[in-house]
Amino acid sequence: MGHSVGDRGVASVAVIGAGLAGLAAAAALRAAGVAVTVLERERRVGGRVWSQALPGGATVEMGAEFVTEGYTVLPALVGELGLELAPMGMSFTRREPRGGIGVDAAGLDAALAALVAAVEAGAGDGLAVAELLERVPMDVGARELIACRIQVSYAHPVSLLAASAVREVGELFNDVEARRVAGGNDQVAKRLAAGLRVQLGTPAVRVAQGADGVRVNDDLDVDAVVVSVPAPATAEIVFDPPLPAWKADALARVVYAQAAKLAVPLLAGARASSVLSVPEHFWTWTAKDGDGAVAPVVTAFAGSAPAVDALRVDEGPERYVERVATLRPDLELDGAAAVLSTWPGGAYSARRRDRPADLDDRLEARVGRIAFAGEHTERHWYATMEGALRSGERAARQLLGSA
Repeated sequence: MGHSVGDRGVASVAVIGAGLAGLAAAAALRAAGVAVTVLERERRVGGRVWSQALPGGATVEMGAEFVTEGYTVLPALVGELGLELAPMGMSFTRREPRGGIGVDAAGLDAALAALVAAVEAGAGDGLAVAELLERVPMDVGARELIACRIQVSYAHPVSLLAASAVREVGELFNDVEARRVAGGNDQVAKRLAAGLRVQLGTPAVRVAQGADGVRVNDDLDVDAVVVSVPAPATAEIVFDPPLPAWKADALARVVYAQAAKLAVPLLAGARASSVLSVPEHFWTWTAKDGDGAVAPVVTAFAGSAPAVDALRVDEGPERYVERVATLRPDLELDGAAAVLSTWPGGAYSARRRDRPADLDDRLEARVGRIAFAGEHTERHWYATMEGALRSGERAARQLLGSA
């Protein structure tokens, strides 16, 4: 599975996609002395990472936002790029639950301990999250809350989500302060892109691979290519010869989570907070900006198709604003200025119970002179900025012959 790029080495590479994965691959290749051209169909870099300034001056993340525990590549890169991680004054993991059955702290702690023990014993192997939760004895309110917490963050129904895919179950409710890049996460993409040859508004529509190189579209000849777009976008590219069946099937099997994000300016100040709607599967937060003050905006994230559908986001932000207002009567919302963000093709990849055992191998594997990157190809840190960066670096190593 996968083939050599030959003995002549790689002197030039085209990277398709200027999200974090593609930019990480391009930066690693450039550092190795490779001539790199990045093609991006949108008019900006960053992909699913983009920051937006609201009229009041607050910067909000309309895509990926949180730098969580366990990240190593992203924090190191932030420092290398001369940026800073800003404490947000609230927790990504510990969220105040509102609505639902309810459970006290002792009941939740006992449930988490039992769940961790079950996972460590392998009880979740081959099961969906919901199935594992039903098999582990725990308070019914704790079961509802844990299921909600997982479904919202992974943005996929727990009835379908693989129990083995949930990272660090025991840390789901830790009270750890969240971080993001001061001034906007998309600065990472912009600074990575600086100095690279990036062609915006330029989709890759055809990739023709020959014995001595690859032609992208009709005018770009290179030694190799990195494809770093979401799996559905890969299907829009014509490959000549076609991708082998094992690769095409792997990409077709990638499942994406569904999410909708909402940012609503506030008419009055607020404290940093993290609040979860248990029945409606969305959560909200108010947080410190890069200057250390709480920004006058509340952000909400709804995770999973049922939750997104219930908010009727296809009709606009009105229903979503209404539900946030009901959940957060402590906040004075400027609903007319709300900004809604959705991902029509899926927010990020999800791991379902029926995922083939060899899918990670096939997603990572090179096809001749073509390497593949993107958070969906990352084994552990999928669905994250960390995973996107790691996948890009891995794709670069594949082409350079060190992986």
